[in-house]
Amino acid sequence: MGMLFHLFTSFFLIGISAYGGGIATIALIQYEIVSVRGWLTATQMRDVITIAQMTPGPIAINSATLTGYKICGIGGALLASLAVLTPGILLLIAYILTVSRLRSKESLNRVKMSLHPGIIALIIYSVYTFGSISIDGFATGGIAAAAFFAILFIGRRVHPVLIIIAAGLLGIAIFH
Repeated sequence: MGMLFHLFTSFFLIGISAYGGGIATIALIQYEIVSVRGWLTATQMRDVITIAQMTPGPIAINSATLTGYKICGIGGALLASLAVLTPGILLLIAYILTVSRLRSKESLNRVKMSLHPGIIALIIYSVYTFGSISIDGFATGGIAAAAFFAILFIGRRVHPVLIIIAAGLLGIAIFH
């Protein structure tokens, strides 16, 4: 029962501080699950994030489900998923109730804009931590750089998923 409580509180905290979307959330998940709790190693977390990004749905929920399952089975998967969703649902209800009472939407926009630098920092940190685990040599670094520049320069004409698939196929060709 104690482990389930810790699992719930950890993912509840991730959910309540996950402003900025999935990629920004990776740093929070990495910190809580690997650094604070030690439930997964950095390599295991990389694998969870990889699978969570490949499967449909938000990365925070997918990561919570996979981590919860690894730690406490089906019950852990369900509880971690519920925990990461609960803060967002509560904040959305509070937002809906508050927005109608605000006199100026400009003040709300200022609050949202003030959060952007922190979100950018989380995204950069996520890239750094995930990259430092995933890029372990010249070949993987070259594939990552090629995929990045392909998405940057032709990503509007070609779906980014196709570029990721191409990078995966290139990796298979190089490493097998």
